Amino acid sequence: MWTTNWPKSAVTSETIVVLRRILRDWCDERGHRADSQEGSRTAKTLINWYEFGVTDADELARLIRDDIVIAEA
Repeated sequence: MWTTNWPKSAVTSETIVVLRRILRDWCDERGHRADSQEGSRTAKTLINWYEFGVTDADELARLIRDDIVIAEA
């Protein structure tokens, strides 16, 4: 099996602010706390999408609202 290594975008303080806002909005919409199991899973998904190269805040929010997750090997 071949492994593809994608270059990861650096996570900056500005990125953290955006990711936290998206996570907070998602949690508010669903009635979850950010430190809940669901919140933790969604935070990991956000970071995975960002590292995969999705940097647009609206697109990231749509991906987690639609519960699209990158499969882990």
